[in-house]
Amino acid sequence: MGSPGKRRADVRATPNRRGSTFWEQQLRRVVLPTVGVGAIALATAAVAANPSADLPVVPDRVSVAASEVSRSGERPVLATQAESAQQVAGALWVTSDTEIRSDAAADAAVLGQVADGTQVLVTGAVEGDFTQVLYNDLPRWIATGTLAAEEPLGTAPCSRGSGVESGLQPDTVKVYRAVCAKFPEISSYGGRAARANSSGHPTGRALDIMTPGKAVGDEIAQFVIDNYEKLGATQVIWQQRIWEPRSGWRGMENRGSATANHMDHVHVTTSGDAATS
Repeated sequence: MGSPGKRRADVRATPNRRGSTFWEQQLRRVVLPTVGVGAIALATAAVAANPSADLPVVPDRVSVAASEVSRSGERPVLATQAESAQQVAGALWVTSDTEIRSDAAADAAVLGQVADGTQVLVTGAVEGDFTQVLYNDLPRWIATGTLAAEEPLGTAPCSRGSGVESGLQPDTVKVYRAVCAKFPEISSYGGRAARANSSGHPTGRALDIMTPGKAVGDEIAQFVIDNYEKLGATQVIWQQRIWEPRSGWRGMENRGSATANHMDHVHVTTSGDAATS
């Protein structure tokens, strides 16, 4: 029993051998898993100042975290990288600029865009109007109608450079790139120029392909004719003849010189932006 007139010390505020008071031990058991060391320090200081006070109220961090998870749960659920282990079935070509989606649905989240002429890996899975592809090494979805087994004509840039493409319409660029890829021996082209309006050159709708001889010129003219819809071609002039989709070949009047009569180059006129590939 303590001496008369002296108040008995509160053992709950007395440090133990480890330097911790009773209240500090209780706080560690109750709040350490949810609020962290910083909150423990503040709570301990409050109890030391008033040992008889109730335990301080601390934020319910578990509830806050659950709330944050709930909000993020409203976002589209995306596939995980583990799914990329699916075996690749092959590769296809994108035939027009198109969107990559998180699911096989038109209203699914858009995760990116793939440009015309890009080759993509496919897993073989198809759902409705969508095909599964690997995008950033993860399985995603793309509209099946924008994919083709062969590379679209005129998508790969010409190895000779893009200087000829300046001022050309999209279809004319396709013709240039397609001919460049098919006939690498061709070294000279004529693009946009201030010529007679009927030629299509002032508006970027025409391309002149200079040929080293008649045999190669015949091949180039036939190549463009065989693919006129894919390239958006509307007219081919070669060897003093004019070809158009509805009428085929017909003769052309003598214009006075080999170049004017298109004996040394194949002239191609295009729609501008109507190619199907």
